[in-house]
Amino acid sequence: MITIQVDTKATTRYLDDVQKKRIPIATQRALLKTAQAVKDAELVEMGRAFDRPTRWTLGSMKVKATTKFEVAVGILDPDGYYKRANYYLGTQIDGGARKVKAFERALQRMGVMPGGWMAVPGEKAKLDSYGNQSAGEIKQVLSWFNAAEPTAGSTQNMTQATRDRRRKGTKKKRGFEFFAVIPGSRGAKNLRPGIYRRTSFGFGKAIEPIMIFIKSAGYQKRFNFRKVAETVVDKVFDSHFRTAFQRDVIGGGQ
Repeated sequence: MITIQVDTKATTRYLDDVQKKRIPIATQRALLKTAQAVKDAELVEMGRAFDRPTRWTLGSMKVKATTKFEVAVGILDPDGYYKRANYYLGTQIDGGARKVKAFERALQRMGVMPGGWMAVPGEKAKLDSYGNQSAGEIKQVLSWFNAAEPTAGSTQNMTQATRDRRRKGTKKKRGFEFFAVIPGSRGAKNLRPGIYRRTSFGFGKAIEPIMIFIKSAGYQKRFNFRKVAETVVDKVFDSHFRTAFQRDVIGGGQ
């Protein structure tokens, strides 16, 4: 009779090492690979859902490890005066009423636009390459109405002397001024509520709509954020985990 004995200590130590170190590493690697795949798919979906999404919009989609075994893919929301990604992308994901933008709150604070109203580009608004009203024109309007900063007379707000120069113009540049038509006012009988630019050239004048006030605005669900993420996770996580397991556990990380 031959007795075979096996020393299981080394095997136990190896299995403990696999369980404690290598499997978690493989899991983390698979999670990060899957999260990146989700991000890439969301960027493709943005291109389908939106008309010429800006680099800022595309760049708002980020991957972030939140815990040891959890990775989030979502919208980074850096504080900004004119743009907040979670505001407009959130409503595109879930639908519903658009939230008031920062520049609209500033106009409301100065009494230029009443509460409960919003502003959209007027016919003569200056648009950027993505079809949005230019940030420069928005700043100019806020500055004119002392709404660029909370305190009138700040460096961001226009002084009365500057307004007078803008109205007068020069030989090569037309004079102009902004004025607001408040809903329910006498001016609203002839013009839609909004902000207009009055320009003068020679003996002529023109009134140009820059912003139009509207009572409310809403979004339909357009950005299939959650469905895209769920589809990608179901499709690729197992494959990424098998690859990572083969490398980090069976192959010893080689």
